[in-house]
Amino acid sequence: MSKETESIPPLSLSIPEGFHELPIDTAGEAREEAVAALVQGVYPQGDPDLWKGVAPLFASATEAMAGADLTFAAIGLFGDGAEGVAQCALTLAVAPSNHPTAEAAAHGIREILARTSTVEAQYVDLPCGPAATGISISEVTYDGRYTTTGEPATVRMGRLQAYVPFPTGPYLAVLTLETPAMDHWENFAVMMGSVLTGLEFHEAS
Repeated sequence: MSKETESIPPLSLSIPEGFHELPIDTAGEAREEAVAALVQGVYPQGDPDLWKGVAPLFASATEAMAGADLTFAAIGLFGDGAEGVAQCALTLAVAPSNHPTAEAAAHGIREILARTSTVEAQYVDLPCGPAATGISISEVTYDGRYTTTGEPATVRMGRLQAYVPFPTGPYLAVLTLETPAMDHWENFAVMMGSVLTGLEFHEAS
């Protein structure tokens, strides 16, 4: 998966199997069609009743992500071995940054994160360059629009964020993996590590 705009230097990500990109860059009928195609791709063995039933959940998730100024958003769905599904969300945001060097930015972000008692912060060297990571666990209450029961639900949520300064320009890539499936936290952490290892920045053409 590659992302490039007129102002932001290009970058590419390697997304593990099981993640499904949300069509956050669409709107109106185009988004409805994209969500319908996504649902059928996620549940290829399903039927029209199933697709119709779950489409609103994916549509709501897409709407929420589209309003968050993200460059990329995906839902990860994985069988948990008990006829259930462990899910997570993976997003990428890009923000301007006036860092003098990528290393200085990563060290500075790590210091800021470390001041928050609820975040476990680290400085890491990735193949693409230096970065800072933060791990936190909190309780999140979801609006009924995003639950299968239609009622608000409070869940324990794990979050792993990586702040990766662009070595090719004054920008910061922020990758976030969130999941309520805490029993599978280690597996998701490994997946996030794979995503970060495969992150590449490219010079603008």
